[in-house]
Amino acid sequence: MKKKGIIGIGFMTLVLLATNLLAAANLKAVANSSTNEIKGGQEVTITLRFDEYQQIEDGLNAYQATLEYNKEIFEEVKQENFQCLNNWEKLQYNQTTGEFVAIKKAGSTEPEEIVTITLKAKRGAKAATTEIKIKNIVTSEGERDISIGEAKATINIIEDQEEKPEEPKPEKITSQKYIITKDAIERILPNTTVAQFKSNVTLENVTTEPQIICTDSEGMALAEDEIITTGTQIKVGKTLQYTLIVIGDSDGDGEITVNDMAELKLHLIEKQLLKGIQLRAADVDQDGEVTINDLAQMKLILIDLWELK
Repeated sequence: MKKKGIIGIGFMTLVLLATNLLAAANLKAVANSSTNEIKGGQEVTITLRFDEYQQIEDGLNAYQATLEYNKEIFEEVKQENFQCLNNWEKLQYNQTTGEFVAIKKAGSTEPEEIVTITLKAKRGAKAATTEIKIKNIVTSEGERDISIGEAKATINIIEDQEEKPEEPKPEKITSQKYIITKDAIERILPNTTVAQFKSNVTLENVTTEPQIICTDSEGMALAEDEIITTGTQIKVGKTLQYTLIVIGDSDGDGEITVNDMAELKLHLIEKQLLKGIQLRAADVDQDGEVTINDLAQMKLILIDLWELK
């Protein structure tokens, strides 16, 4: 009889354990996220819910859990990031371990949401897929601990592709009449006014006003009716600057005169060499060299037997 009593007690113990295990197996936790994709600087809210209350009779009065998240992706979660729901209260959070605990005065007997946790992705977070886990969840009716396990939400971090401001298009000046190089505009006819020069150039992406500024050797702005000379400087928009070169005008007065011929003669006999823009102005026939032919053309221009075009 004594042996049978022991067996009976053992059997009842197993039945009670099985009942407890069934309660634990039925009750579950679910973590829902407010969104599945966020960028750096954006937030996601995780809502923890207790569900499947079939074996809960007396009501749940307390729970404990551990929050686990990637701290390289998310900013540090603090106490204020938690919000109790449905009369769960007095939540305490250990920022070091990630553990948190809360109670409910009137025991919970039906499936319900119990807490929200808001996490913020760090600025500059790289693209990744990460999990926010609520682990080691344990709750109680007051008579026994009920282990639930864990709930988790998967979040995709989208790398923020900052829109780069559209780069301004480069300013540009072109001409069908003049030769434009990196630093100079050449083949300008003698006695060309500022207005005439402007009418023979085309500007692109120049938004300044005025678009072109012409200045003399002393930096003084030229009026529209003033003559351009070899050495005149122009500024186009914000980025372009050129020196103007007038055909045959080596002395910088804007015309072809006997003085230009005299300078060219001295150059040809290597008595007084022309240099720089003066030498380029003296290349009247535009063959890349300053020769006797340039002197001949200059003479014909002076006596109106040759016309520059």
